[in-house]
Amino acid sequence: MPIEENEPLSSDEETNSKNLTFERVIEECGSFGRYQYIHFFFLIFFPIATGIYNFYYVFGIAETSYECHISNDINQDFNIEVLPSQCSYIIKNYQTETNETYPCTNWNYDRSVFGKTFSEEANFICQRSVYRSLLAMILQIGAMLAFFTGQITDLLGRRRTMQLLICLLLVTSLITQTLLQFVPMSINLKFILLLINQFVSGIDTFMVSFILLMELTTSSYATFVGNLALVAFTFGEIILTGMAYICRHWLLLKWAMTLYILALVPYLFFVPESPHWLLTKHRYDELKELLHQIARYNHRSESQWLPYYRYIIDKHQKQKDLNQKNKITLSLFSKLRRFLTHIPTMSKLFISGFLGFVTLLLYFQISYGLATMNEIDPYSNIIIGAFVETIGYIAASLFMIRYGRKSIFILFLILTIICLLLRPLTYNQNRFIIIIIAQLGKFAISGATGVTYIFVPELFPTTFRGTGMGFFVFLGRCGSTIAPLIDASINHNHVLITAMYYLYAILTILCVLLTLLLPETRNVPLVDKINYNNSNQNNKKPYNTQSIDRT
Repeated sequence: MPIEENEPLSSDEETNSKNLTFERVIEECGSFGRYQYIHFFFLIFFPIATGIYNFYYVFGIAETSYECHISNDINQDFNIEVLPSQCSYIIKNYQTETNETYPCTNWNYDRSVFGKTFSEEANFICQRSVYRSLLAMILQIGAMLAFFTGQITDLLGRRRTMQLLICLLLVTSLITQTLLQFVPMSINLKFILLLINQFVSGIDTFMVSFILLMELTTSSYATFVGNLALVAFTFGEIILTGMAYICRHWLLLKWAMTLYILALVPYLFFVPESPHWLLTKHRYDELKELLHQIARYNHRSESQWLPYYRYIIDKHQKQKDLNQKNKITLSLFSKLRRFLTHIPTMSKLFISGFLGFVTLLLYFQISYGLATMNEIDPYSNIIIGAFVETIGYIAASLFMIRYGRKSIFILFLILTIICLLLRPLTYNQNRFIIIIIAQLGKFAISGATGVTYIFVPELFPTTFRGTGMGFFVFLGRCGSTIAPLIDASINHNHVLITAMYYLYAILTILCVLLTLLLPETRNVPLVDKINYNNSNQNNKKPYNTQSIDRT
């Protein structure tokens, strides 16, 4: 028989309530039941979209094989010699015995691998190849706005932010691609429109959907849910590879990607809000309705969760009233100073930002490099890399369950260092050795990246989690922004390429050392807000209220 709404906690439950957290309420509603199955199924399509858009550069703007085309109207008294770079040619005049070098202005492109890419249409090769990297950089620059979308997420909520970002992407894609498809224009104007399209494509929903996935369940499933989103990202790589193989045209590929986003629109009307966010915003009526829905879908009765909910809300309201009573009005400058001088939060913020910078720099450096390897077909190599990446995420997840976040992150960083040091030694080696080292590097950096996406959100409280993740992603995208620029700058220069591998290894060693300064977050409940009176938020002992440890 269901209990009445005003039934209090039992005496034993009251005794244990000192360590009671909001996660216990969600656990009693069902932390991983039918409700989560339904919404997790649809939410993972958003990380898939991020994987699709992040790897468009690999196929839509690929540098295809090309040959310099020389017109046939040159006098037969001249001998023409095209240089190996196919970027210029020498005309030898037998009569005057002179040689003159001219830049090539026309090329024949090989469409057998990538079809027609934008690099072919705009002749982004030779001296103009740097423009290719701009199209990759502008997407990463757009992704840097995750710092601001993180703040919007904390302000407006997870649900509304997802809706706004998807609408922005759809409107921009439809306008720019319609103009590119149907309006005659110069190649420079096409380039500008594609830059705008790429910029907005970088402002994706990955971080928001990732946080929402974690906050719809308890910390017991944090590792599993976080890796679910990361594995979904790799499926995006595979889907994009299939799209590119079928489309074989840079603009047609863009339309295929837009159709995928259109298919996600109906679910935006049913996206749930984060219960943690509703609690921190004191929106108790909406929170109660959401918890009722979760419990109903998971076949939990009110007697299982409502007493805990009432206790938590009562404690929350008392704390709010106490804060209002003892409230000291601070100016904006004072609040900012208090935040910036809070050493535990600031140290975690900047260390996690540096970790994001290095890991994403290496991730995109290695991932984009798979498509440019001559030893294997790019479609096969990207798909193999996606499966290797998935294995990396799963392996990191399984190890984290047993050994925690810090030690496993350091383990994968050390493996990454080994691959970086071995990579220059594989020049002129057997192609299978080159492929194995490259894919092992993808495995290592994917595992390390997977750990950071679980580790970093757990370092920050709910009121600051979106902003903290936004800063982490912002600096991570700074790293991924310079990855294609580095490639374009040192392409075919083995000395500089080798030096960069050693520099990457040094940066990764710094990551290992800084990670040692961070607290372990395994088995530690998620914190709701910054406690300026307690400098050891993440060093609390795990609560013991019949809940499962975080794994």
